Formats: sequence, C-alpha cells, structure tokens
Amino acid sequence: MKKILLFLVLLILLPQRIQPQEDAFHYLDAIEEKYAGLKDYISDVMVHFNIETFKAPDMQAKLYYKAPDKVKVESKKVFFFPREGGYFNPSLFKKEGFEIKLLERSAGDGGKAVKLRLTPKEAKMGIQHFLLTIDTERNLIREVELTQFDGREIKALIEYRKFDNFELPARIQLKLDIPSFESEGVKEFDQLIQKPNRVTGTIEITYSNYKVNSGLPDDLFRESGSSRLK
Repeated sequence: MKKILLFLVLLILLPQRIQPQEDAFHYLDAIEEKYAGLKDYISDVMVHFNIETFKAPDMQAKLYYKAPDKVKVESKKVFFFPREGGYFNPSLFKKEGFEIKLLERSAGDGGKAVKLRLTPKEAKMGIQHFLLTIDTERNLIREVELTQFDGREIKALIEYRKFDNFELPARIQLKLDIPSFESEGVKEFDQLIQKPNRVTGTIEITYSNYKVNSGLPDDLFRESGSSRLK
C-alpha cells in the first residue's frame, strides 16, 4: 500500500517539475526556427565606449558572420570589439549545450516575456551562466546577462529592425560591471589613491547596411594579421 501511495505522489509531482524545463526548450526552439534561414550576414558597425578607465574614439568596422559560429571584423585601424554580446549569433544558445531553467514569466507594455537561466554543460570561456529575457510574441532575445567565474558581469540590451525579412540588431548596448584587476605592487606603491574595486561603463554598438545570405566563403574567416576579431 505504501509503494502505491508513493507512486501516486510521484505521478502527481513529476509533470509539474518537468513542464518548466519543456517550456524553456520550446522558447529556444522557436528562436532557432525563426532564424533557420539566416546563413550569413555583413554589417557596418560603429562602437562607442563610455568606460571610466578606458578612453577611445568611436570605431567603425565591417562585421561578417556565417552560421553557426564564424565571425570576423575588418577595420583599417586598430579595432576593439567585445566578443561577449557584441554581435548577433542566433545559434549561440543551442539547448543541447545548456542546463535550462525557466525563472519567470511576465507581461507588460512591451508584450509577453520569459526569463531563462542557461548554465553551460561544459566549461565555455569561463562562463558561469546566462540569463535570457525573451520576447515570446516575436521570438526575440531582448536581454542577455552574462556572469563569468572571474566576477565579470555583462548585460546586453538589444534593439531590432527588419532587414531582408529577418529581424536583426540595429543597436546593442553592453553594460559592464567587471573587477578592477590590479597587481599588489601597484596598490602598495600608490596607497593614497582610492582605486575602485570594480569598473563599470557601457559600450554602444550600432549596425547598418546589412547584406544577408550573400554566400560568404569559409576562407574569408581564416585569421590574418590585419583583419580579425579583436
């Protein structure tokens, strides 16, 4: 009798535990399906830095992307481009590579949305987890929050426009909150100056003049000394 009761309890509780995981998979599947036809794109990019410890003029370059994970930046000058969150890759969040948890659902003036936590199954660039905010009506990732094991925290806010029948980023704002890595020697030498424990700031990236599915060759993404992702 006890075994039967235990079985009935498990039968009642198990679907409630599995359902959120299945829902989370569904949201990622919808995004993958939305961009299944996106084979490659080219875009002009402009990057504006507003970081307290890093001063640089606005930078311009051309960005090349080919599914699923090839990316390259070309610029005539030295170009700093953030790898984490700086470019659009709809293949980045493959459900097979993550433990996924549905954190919350919400609805407001911006429409319906969900927040997911994605924890990599394998070590990947020191990433602890991602938090994704997904517009469930348009199947778009609106926000990406990235936490790394070394304490770096990066939040990407993404605005989209339609280019050649695909909704692609027109602007990505990266909000940075990262540790101020500083040697002990420097601290002892300059004790009178109050150094921040963390560095904050934003990076604004704008995209324009998209060319979609132009058939970019693999050879284009071979690294060269003058043009590659910095």
